[in-house]
Amino acid sequence: MIPDVYLEGLPADLALGLRRDPERYILFLDIETEGLSKERNGITVLGTMVERRYRAFVAGFNLEKGVSYLARYPVWVTFGGARFDLPFLRARFPELSTPLLHLDLCQLYRQLGYRGGLKKLEVLFGLSRRTRGLSGYDAVKLWQRWVQRKDRRALRTLLLYNREDVSNLRFLLKKACILFRQGEFGEAACGG
Repeated sequence: MIPDVYLEGLPADLALGLRRDPERYILFLDIETEGLSKERNGITVLGTMVERRYRAFVAGFNLEKGVSYLARYPVWVTFGGARFDLPFLRARFPELSTPLLHLDLCQLYRQLGYRGGLKKLEVLFGLSRRTRGLSGYDAVKLWQRWVQRKDRRALRTLLLYNREDVSNLRFLLKKACILFRQGEFGEAACGG
């Protein structure tokens, strides 16, 4: 599930585990925020998926528990996380440890020659969403409706939007591995 080129330099037991049973070690994550500034805006939702199970940590409910949950997994997969998710997480939780491997699918797809964001790749590869048409800006507005009016429908929609972001990362990682196999990295680029 992870291109072999990214397993180089990892502890041997982790690299072997990622080749044999990758889903035990990989945490897919995506955050929603109150805005674009990690200094002024907080995290509203930390969405995660491990072994196809989605778990959300939500501000005002259980967001702080997300730190210990993230620390349990040595590999994190994000889309644009190097520039957005991880800086926000570090600003909010300075004690958060860094994973042994962080795969930013945005950077991975750029290496493969693809441009555009998560939603563009979802359309390109035929992934569907119940929240099609919503954006990160809509996620901010949904959070505001929840905070200001306690609109449960807005919170449910926000969590569904986040869940779809996170769950589609799994498909995009698998697809990237296939593309690596077909590309310049050759047949040996991806493990089982």
